[in-house]
Amino acid sequence: MKKIFEKILKDSGLKITKNRIAILNELNKKQIPLTAEEIYNSLSHSKTEKYSISSVYRALMQFSEKNIVKKTAQIDAITYYQLITGHTHSLICEKCKKIIPINHCPIHTLIKDIEEKTEFLITGHHLEIKGICKSCKEKLTKDELKEINEIRKEEISHEHDHKCKDENCV
Repeated sequence: MKKIFEKILKDSGLKITKNRIAILNELNKKQIPLTAEEIYNSLSHSKTEKYSISSVYRALMQFSEKNIVKKTAQIDAITYYQLITGHTHSLICEKCKKIIPINHCPIHTLIKDIEEKTEFLITGHHLEIKGICKSCKEKLTKDELKEINEIRKEEISHEHDHKCKDENCV
């Protein structure tokens, strides 16, 4: 992977450094979106290299600008980063903040339908579904679960009432 990351950095006009390679390796190794702090914490255990949180943030910003990584989830105003390796989808628990990858693309049919209705050529997409994971759901009280289900029912009923005046609305 090191050679691949070196080529990516070179092709993007970025200097090849051990720190940048290490950050890309960490993102690749985990295969889920990570925060700068999570990356820093993983890297700071190294006995041979020194890392600072500011250098991790700076590298991630540069990677994002060069389309090497993408900013994915925003959970509690914290940005998560993920290597761009095709397209990925995630489930995000609003309670414990766990991010669970979805291993298949559930919206290809929707994309085709949108393209046909709008004549819009879709070149990519990003899907994040927020909710509550099984472990956190089991910890909810009956009242909390009832309240969440009522909110969900209300949101679904509002979607059916949606009457957009924009002729391009899908």
